[in-house]
Amino acid sequence: MEWLSEAEECLLLNAREMSPLCALLADWTKSEDESKWDEVRPMFLEMIKNWEHRRIVEVYVGPQWPAHFEGVRVKGEDLLLLLHNPRSWHYDEGAEVVISLLPGPMEYLVSAPPEERHDHA
Repeated sequence: MEWLSEAEECLLLNAREMSPLCALLADWTKSEDESKWDEVRPMFLEMIKNWEHRRIVEVYVGPQWPAHFEGVRVKGEDLLLLLHNPRSWHYDEGAEVVISLLPGPMEYLVSAPPEERHDHA
């Protein structure tokens, strides 16, 4: 998808895979070292915030992966609080909740080549 940056493509692919936030960071850094994740977290925080507002991706919190099955969608101020909490992005083996991504209904705004997009918003 040459019309997307590498980071945008990584986010889109992770949303399609219903990935937890920590998996997005691990994929981007190609590392399980959470200190490396912390370096790129601000970039993805801004991208997710922007794309969620445009309904390209959604964020869910649930009792297990994939979070959207039994969880709730997080948006607005709650999403900002969640994304700004560094612990939301870290892997926790015994976590009681999972935070994961999902493509939104407007995903086509970035997944289709620009010449094939039909913005009906």
